[in-house]
Order: sequence, then structure tokens, then C-alpha cells
Amino acid sequence: MIEPTVGLLRGAGLLSDEPDEWYREWVRWTLASGLTPEQVVDVARDEGITAATFAPLAGSTVWRGPDKRPYVRIDDARRARELARLTELLNGGRPSRTDARRDRNRWSYTGLFGLNRGDAGVAVKRGALVATPEGTMMAVAGSRALRTVPNPVDWFASRGGTTWGEIYLVNGSFDDPADVLRTTVESGRRPPGSGAPSLARLLRHERVHSEQWARYGYTRFIWEYVIRHDPRKPCEHPLEREAGLADGGYRC
Repeated sequence: MIEPTVGLLRGAGLLSDEPDEWYREWVRWTLASGLTPEQVVDVARDEGITAATFAPLAGSTVWRGPDKRPYVRIDDARRARELARLTELLNGGRPSRTDARRDRNRWSYTGLFGLNRGDAGVAVKRGALVATPEGTMMAVAGSRALRTVPNPVDWFASRGGTTWGEIYLVNGSFDDPADVLRTTVESGRRPPGSGAPSLARLLRHERVHSEQWARYGYTRFIWEYVIRHDPRKPCEHPLEREAGLADGGYRC
């Protein structure tokens, strides 16, 4: 159905140049999301997709899960938001509908701990960062500076990992954080320390937490999660229940 859909896109005036493989892959995953070819045309129109949309992915490191879905490594924190959007789009998502969340969580990209490059800047400098099909990011901390002092990225992760804004932080410090990300993505299994049934379900769970960060704001989310409710009792925690206890690996 890919080539017939490309023909429809061309006939609708939405595709004038020859599409590259990224464009065809976008068609593939958008069809796989359950849309008809005609609906794919509507998505292209709404999202402003052209033959050049995925050009920024050229030269990027791409890891693929067992289902061949692409995850794009982020080496430059200045491009974190752009690559997160493109990865969501490439996987059949609708980033125009999730941009409001990214706007509310903009400190993940600019400000706070990473200063003008946001928390993404800390993750890139002190570990490894990848954009996920959910339109969020996943980070792994690098090695410890001192044996008794965790990597700065790991300061903000606990237990099975922790989401801060747009970034899910895998718990622990690792000598080769990029390899930990790669093997996690390619295996499709939960990352180190997590009890989730699979990476895909974990990322779905953590994406809901990103939505909660956006809904409550930085200070209010921390108050709701840590002070108003007891994080040591996840099965009773309303924010964990909303995110999906089974997806997060909680056995209640």
C-alpha cells in the first residue's frame, strides 16, 4: 500500500519531488497505525509534510526495535526537540497534537539544569540520549566521576527509572551509555532496573508522566507526586495509576 499512497499524495499536490526512504517509511508507519491511504493524505496536509521533511535525519544514528520502529539518537542537544518531533512523526504520530506538551515542558530543551540547552544538554554531555516513537526521549547516564558519586544524570533517576519533563532517565550509571540504549532498543526489552513488561509499554507509561508534567507544571508536579501522595506506594498513587500500573511494571 505504500506506493499507491505515495501516488495519492502526489495527486493531492502534496508531493512534487521524489520522496526519499524516510518519507516512504513515514507512509509505512502511518498506514500501520490503522489509517487509510486517504487519511494519510489528510495527515500530510495537517502536518505540512513534504519530500524534504525528513532531510534533517540524514546522517543520524538510528536504532531499531524488534518491530523495526526507528529510534533516533540525539548527539546535539540543540536539535533535541526537532529530532523528537521527527521521530514521533516518522513512527506515524501526530507531533502537531503533542507540541503543547513540549511547550509546557520546554525546560527539557532550554533552561533549568542544562541552562540554555535544557536537561537534554546534560543528558548528551553526561550520557546518551535517544528520541523515541512516543515523541519523548530516553537517557542513560555515563560512568561515575568518582566511585561513590553517581553521574549527574543519574542523580534524578530512582528505582525503575524516572521521567523528568520530556526525558525518561534509566536508573544507574554506565561505562557505555550509548550501548545500553542501543541494546535496550534493539532487544525491545525493559531497560536496566525497570520491571516493565517491554520497552514499548514502558515508554507509553512514561509518556503519560510527561503529559502530567505538562499539565501540572514543574513545581506542582513534584508536589503532587512526592508530597501530596506517597511515591513508595505506587499501586495507590493516582499519577501512577493514570500512567498504567502494568505498563510501568508495578504488580498490584
